[in-house]
Amino acid sequence: MPENIPVPDSFPLLIGAQVEAHALIVRRQTCDEVAAMLRASGETSAANLVEEDRDFTELSRSLAAVPASEPEAQHAADCGAFDCRCGCALAQRCQDCGRCACWRAECCAQAPVARARGEERKSALRRLLDGFGTAMLTELRETTAAAEEAALRDVVARRAGLLAPGDGRRYETAVFEATDSKLGMGHADWRGQDVELYAPGQDGPNETADWDDTVLSRALGALAELLHPEEGARLTIVLGQVDDAP
Repeated sequence: MPENIPVPDSFPLLIGAQVEAHALIVRRQTCDEVAAMLRASGETSAANLVEEDRDFTELSRSLAAVPASEPEAQHAADCGAFDCRCGCALAQRCQDCGRCACWRAECCAQAPVARARGEERKSALRRLLDGFGTAMLTELRETTAAAEEAALRDVVARRAGLLAPGDGRRYETAVFEATDSKLGMGHADWRGQDVELYAPGQDGPNETADWDDTVLSRALGALAELLHPEEGARLTIVLGQVDDAP
């Protein structure tokens, strides 16, 4: 038997998660050896592709181990009115107190927990990304920005659907306008005042709303930081179904 081939008795006994970890190590070693052989024979592009595939596979598996976000709450059809669901004192001016539970998008009592969970995820991601090159980090940033914009648009659509006038009319879109309220910041801000609401099939706005809402303002501010709109720019949001909104 050749010297470089281990005998069966020398294989370690792997249990549970150890199997996947060992397979990942073997895969990395194999990719390193193949890349080295290709590079030695002058196949630089092929070697780079092997290394990129190795890094992407390891990143994908590592991201799967990052703590997940809190799942969205599912409210019952008979959602009760005046359900604060956080137990805070009225002096805190919690926006959820005295409202129906289906209004609730976030809760003051959950904010510290959500903040700690967010810091934990950021630390885990930073440890994963420290070893990657600039090309892959650029691709990740562009992909993440697109996903972030889609998620923020969804937040705005759900909140706007809850804030829309309850006059029995179904509104299809809401249009926000950007104003230059941050001098020197390099971009304007979407605002919750004079929001145009359009019913299906209507060319002109059916309603103009002024919304002073913390959750909506935060989502619009995050969108402005991401998109950097100029003054007068318009943001069209397709409203989601209010019944499905958390």
